[in-house]
Amino acid sequence: MAKELFTKGEKWMNRAHYLKTDIRRLIKNYPIYLAIVGVAVSMWFSLEDYAFTEEMVNGNALDTYHFAVSMSGIMIAYAFCAFSYATVLCEDLEHKYARYSINRGNTWKYVVSKAVVVYGSSVITMVLGSLLFVASIRLKIPWTSEGLQDAFFMEGMYGSLIAGEHYWPYVVLFALQMGMLAGVLSLAASFLSMFVSNKMLVLITPVLIQQILMEYSGKGWFNAMLIYPTLNRFSTDIQYFLTALGCSLCFSALFTWGIYKKIKNRL
Repeated sequence: MAKELFTKGEKWMNRAHYLKTDIRRLIKNYPIYLAIVGVAVSMWFSLEDYAFTEEMVNGNALDTYHFAVSMSGIMIAYAFCAFSYATVLCEDLEHKYARYSINRGNTWKYVVSKAVVVYGSSVITMVLGSLLFVASIRLKIPWTSEGLQDAFFMEGMYGSLIAGEHYWPYVVLFALQMGMLAGVLSLAASFLSMFVSNKMLVLITPVLIQQILMEYSGKGWFNAMLIYPTLNRFSTDIQYFLTALGCSLCFSALFTWGIYKKIKNRL
């Protein structure tokens, strides 16, 4: 009886430590830090010729940031977000660590822990990379320039933040929503890693999916363009944010369930 209780207690402790172990693994490894820099570099690359001009886009940071995240170069940023942790399941299966870890705990909690960190690391990577990029361009140009009140982003969501000169919160919210998409794309890449072992193919999956989503976006709000505040009109900012978050979490849950079912079949 005592041995059975000890075994149950040991399994509970291992389940409780899945998330803690994954977070420690994320922080101690270099990909997350390289990925953050990679996102910032991707945005510089996305500026194309404007990156080499003194005033960049219209002589202000807001226009420059919007231009950077709307051009094709931003696709590379999604690959960097996946690079931070999306290949973890592929690596665990390759090195037989998944079976060992699951045997000492619980398959569902193992998968959920991995999914939470894959999603969370992608969001963090996008947000911190975006802030690094904006901080770097702010060294050269001001936040705004003349004619701001006529700017297109004043008519979109979160325009009140810009009107109130809360520029950093605006960038954080914008980047956070891009991170929500990055999290879904990274989980899609993790799901693909259940079928293929080529890490390069796994890492370019977010780029391919993001490009397809952008090419075939419909006219309604339910598409990948939802992450861009300048292109959407909702009753309130909070309604807009919760809609974007809800869509992101729903698709993340679907990929997490798919990963769980595949791992159960493989093991």
